[in-house]
Amino acid sequence: MQRQGDFNGAISIYRSLLAHDPGNADALHYLGLVMLQTGRLEEAEKLMKQSLQINPHDANTLCDLATVKLKNNKVENALSLYGKVLDLNPNHLDALNNMGKAFIKINKPLDALPLFERLTKIRPNASKAHFDLANTRYKLGDLSTAVESYRKAVDLAPENGKTRVQLGEALESMGKFKQAKMQYLSVLRREPESPYALARLLQLKHSDFDPVVVERAQKVATGNHLKSGIRAQLNFSLAQYYDSHCLYEEAFKFAKKAKDEWYANRPATSTEFSQSTDRLVDIFTWDYFASRSNLGNPSNIPIFIVGMPRSGTTLTEQILASHSQVAPAGELSMMLDLGRQVQELSTTHQAYPEGLRDFGKSELLTLADRYLSRLEKISQSAPRITDKLPFNFIHIGLIAVLFPNAKIVHCHRNPMDTCLSCYFTSFNEQIQFANDLTVMGRYYLEYQRLMKHWQKLLPGRIHNVRYESIVENTETEVQNLLNFCGLEWEDACLSFYETGGGVKTPSRWQVRQPIYSNSVNRWLHYEKQLHSLYEVLSPLLRESEQAHTRPAGFH
Repeated sequence: MQRQGDFNGAISIYRSLLAHDPGNADALHYLGLVMLQTGRLEEAEKLMKQSLQINPHDANTLCDLATVKLKNNKVENALSLYGKVLDLNPNHLDALNNMGKAFIKINKPLDALPLFERLTKIRPNASKAHFDLANTRYKLGDLSTAVESYRKAVDLAPENGKTRVQLGEALESMGKFKQAKMQYLSVLRREPESPYALARLLQLKHSDFDPVVVERAQKVATGNHLKSGIRAQLNFSLAQYYDSHCLYEEAFKFAKKAKDEWYANRPATSTEFSQSTDRLVDIFTWDYFASRSNLGNPSNIPIFIVGMPRSGTTLTEQILASHSQVAPAGELSMMLDLGRQVQELSTTHQAYPEGLRDFGKSELLTLADRYLSRLEKISQSAPRITDKLPFNFIHIGLIAVLFPNAKIVHCHRNPMDTCLSCYFTSFNEQIQFANDLTVMGRYYLEYQRLMKHWQKLLPGRIHNVRYESIVENTETEVQNLLNFCGLEWEDACLSFYETGGGVKTPSRWQVRQPIYSNSVNRWLHYEKQLHSLYEVLSPLLRESEQAHTRPAGFH
């Protein structure tokens, strides 16, 4: 009954069994499982714990209890229970799978990797296992092995369009755009109205395809059957298509449809970031830095590349990654993870950033060592490793005390171009401020306020890379960047677009081209639609050397 979906019938049977035999561990477990399947998590947990009191070493019950914990967002408890299951049975399929997904949920793909690898060895013909392994490898930036796993998953289930689309995206990240296009077209031959394949195909730069694809995408995007997220993604892809064809009014119309939908799902303000900036400014003072100037790890391996999204961070990393002494790590979440660990090490048990007030040498070195151990998994031989998570601009104070010899590169460009590019980038709902022009403008002002604070308190520690300057005078700007990082000149840094390796960010196409000026003052194509953004940024634009002359129509 339970397997056939007759949960009420199953509940009746299990309760009848327990009425005659209250100590029936299996009946307690299975009744708890029904409660889990029907969303009654509190009852499920109670019943499974009762079952485990009778049979504490039952792997299946432990695994299901772990899943209850996971659904209650008690991830660490769930991981502990899954670990116990695997101690009892190292090849327990559900435990391997669910523990891997739990690690992915808390952004620890490196811990998930061996679990999914083991799963594919136990079930070599399971497409889903190879798909999960591929996703994990992709998250880790190991694109070549990710593609291998995606191809294996496709071979085992060639009709699965979702797997082919993911394979296509991985191929895009490797710069294999023609191969990616073949995967999307393959899906569309089977499923002509696949929103996932249509969305990816439309976003391919300079790719020719039948105009009927655009018509079909518009039709699919207006359908009521689509889930909110994919409909927004499809509208967004149409926006990018029209933008690339210089049809700016149409492009903005579809971008706004997508962004409005994402914003409606998760409204955002800049208030929380403003309050966070106040706290950072309050903690990281002249006295704070002076009292901790030499307490961190002396390593100069990390090069942090920071800035607003779409400000040139990927381009800057690609230039540095073309140097023989530099390995690119992409966008690491480690600084964010370290911030979460501050409370654990703080003697006053305060969270970040307040907990840093009572940090001494021991606590700072602990965090620094944890970060460096993550870099070792990227490369054990590279003298320098880049971390280009843009939002690390928030953590520059922590970076400065953890690594007094690390280089910090700040990327910036025209504020209007930066914000427009964010508006035309598919962050889904992950970067919420980018879904509303006014909110984004206010966020940008807070970012600028925080960067001014860091620049004032950390003179000489931060090198500014202005995107427009790289476009205007590439060789000089690259030389200045290399000098700041303590690297000798190498001609390969000017041919960064020929550098191998993967690029997972939205700039995956741009950084494989020579530097071009099309993105400078791109916002002028949309000046009519950007009135609200301009008004918010106008105080900054008036004082900025980057500001364009105020165009007609803005009052």
